[in-house]
Amino acid sequence: MNQQRITGSTAVYGVFGDPVAHSLSPVMQNAAFAELNVNGVYLPFHVTLSQLPAAVQGIRALGIQGINLTIPLKQAVIPELDEIVGDSLQSGSVNTIMNRNGRLIGTSTDGSGFIQSLREDGQFDPTGKNILMLGAGGSAAALLYRLVASNVRSITVVNRDPKRVADLRDQVRDRTGFEVILARLDQLEALDWSRFQLLINTTSVGLHEDASLVQSKLFHERLLVYDLVYRKGDTRLINEARQAGCPTLTGLSLLLYQGAQSFSLWLDREAPIAKMRQVLETYQA
Repeated sequence: MNQQRITGSTAVYGVFGDPVAHSLSPVMQNAAFAELNVNGVYLPFHVTLSQLPAAVQGIRALGIQGINLTIPLKQAVIPELDEIVGDSLQSGSVNTIMNRNGRLIGTSTDGSGFIQSLREDGQFDPTGKNILMLGAGGSAAALLYRLVASNVRSITVVNRDPKRVADLRDQVRDRTGFEVILARLDQLEALDWSRFQLLINTTSVGLHEDASLVQSKLFHERLLVYDLVYRKGDTRLINEARQAGCPTLTGLSLLLYQGAQSFSLWLDREAPIAKMRQVLETYQA
């Protein structure tokens, strides 16, 4: 948004995260505001876990109309909110806060945005598929419930912390009856990779370093590799998957669809997807 358009009545939106400097949400959402001539501005806020309670109070105090949340705040924010709705009721993960006259309502567009991304950008129907997921944090939880609702055949979750992933498995079982398969990180190579049609990296590995949890020899051409991490030049996981002939999706695809859904929740109008995509593709070029 052009700074000259900011007035005393400009509505403020933003994203909380740690880190947050890499986020393209401000570029994308401000382009959406400009496209629809919305008097709003979207800002990045670096918020640590210890600062989160005060930051959420700041939403009320400053009249911020909407907030997105990213790593590592999606689960920790729930006790600070007045209400959670939608997907967050199952996943315990929030990526979108709506300020309704000082009442803060949290929900998640991660899972629904992810499925939309799979179907529209990946031309991939998850129904009946075997899924391998890396990580068991807030993003993983949000995606899991939507995948279960899409009638996937199986989901195997790999994580460094056995207790965390076991807790997530028990939660999914209790709420849906679906049995998630667990594996430790040191078991990753021993899995039967030929049975998987979709690999999802929900960890932050690759965001700041040239690293990947997956050895390139494990890829096969029938495997869609989806890295929720996005960075200019792409992650090592994405680059090696492409070299192996795998179809790929990056976190920019999820960012687009979950961001568009957040926009619609805040403003009760359809987001300008084409403009938002154009801005993200310019970054990636």
